[in-house]
Amino acid sequence: MCAGVSLSEKCENLYEQVGLDTSYLVLMTMSGVLAGVALLTNSIPILIGAMVIAPALTPLELVSAGLAANRLKRAGFGALVAFGGLLAATAGAMVTTVILNMTGVLPPAENLIEKPLLEERVTAGWYSVLAAAAAGIAAGIATDEERTDTLVGVVAALALVPAAAAGGITLLSRAPAKASGGLLLLVVNAGMVVITGTLTLWLHTRGDSKAHTG
Repeated sequence: MCAGVSLSEKCENLYEQVGLDTSYLVLMTMSGVLAGVALLTNSIPILIGAMVIAPALTPLELVSAGLAANRLKRAGFGALVAFGGLLAATAGAMVTTVILNMTGVLPPAENLIEKPLLEERVTAGWYSVLAAAAAGIAAGIATDEERTDTLVGVVAALALVPAAAAGGITLLSRAPAKASGGLLLLVVNAGMVVITGTLTLWLHTRGDSKAHTG
């Protein structure tokens, strides 16, 4: 096995931090609510706030660490928690959209009109994929060095939560093609975070091992 005991221990440490508990689900839901408001009003400051409160990265770090350490059950658990959190964020954005539409604050017909932030997140663009890859690399290094970096989490959340919210909003707007685009972007970005995180963690750990043995 390529991974050493230290990597397995790091995987276990992450496992202890990850769970589908109330605080995690509430924070992810509130992040989706804020992301929904931000996308519908084209507000970058609100979108940044949504990313700051979203604990979206740690479950994906567990997936990467589990794969790198060959702890597939741990990786599967991380994927389950990540899926649950992103589903909560999507639901938060959808409920927010329904409330805004029902109260007349935002007529349904305007959900997709001249909303650049929303339109950008229903199309898989290279800039978003590169951001997700960068977040995965940073997360892999942070995991290996057992560092908690809030900014890395914000970058990862930026690649994940808005895409989930955009998918839910466009689904309510009866634009299935655009909804599928947002969900595809979410899958691509999550995959990039995990793939680059796993490779970075595995390579970084091998480099540390060679340095110590040398």
